[in-house]
Amino acid sequence: MSDTERAVLSQEALDALQAELEELKTAGREKMSAQLRQARELGDVTDNAAFETAKQDQALLEGRIARLEDVLKNAVVREASTDASRVSPGVKVTVRDTKDPSYEDAFLIAESEERITGARVLSPRSPLGQALLGKRIGDTVTYEAPGGTFTYEVVNLEG
Repeated sequence: MSDTERAVLSQEALDALQAELEELKTAGREKMSAQLRQARELGDVTDNAAFETAKQDQALLEGRIARLEDVLKNAVVREASTDASRVSPGVKVTVRDTKDPSYEDAFLIAESEERITGARVLSPRSPLGQALLGKRIGDTVTYEAPGGTFTYEVVNLEG
């Protein structure tokens, strides 16, 4: 996996993902096992909607476990940002729509796994995230998205 594909996460996010993984591997699997057992007890598993639902839930659980293991194995710990003069991972950026100055939005530039911090997260790999990287307060960015072309001004940065 190249460095550009590796998730760059805060230590807080890594700790939360590790705790989620442990919970899913222990209590989550135990609960799933009980759900499968109950569904089997309802009778013939070939025509048992509860059993099919339980198997689908089990597949989702195992998929999430595999995703967490992959992220945790390959993640890089992001140092706390000390330079909030430019947009970079770990910096909270506020932007204003240049066509509608009444519209402002704020994002934490980080991987989606940072959602545990409670802030709205914007991936640095997204079209807007890529356009914002390296920008300063007062800079404008234009980017293409499925909904059209958008232009924003950077109005605030917080480390």
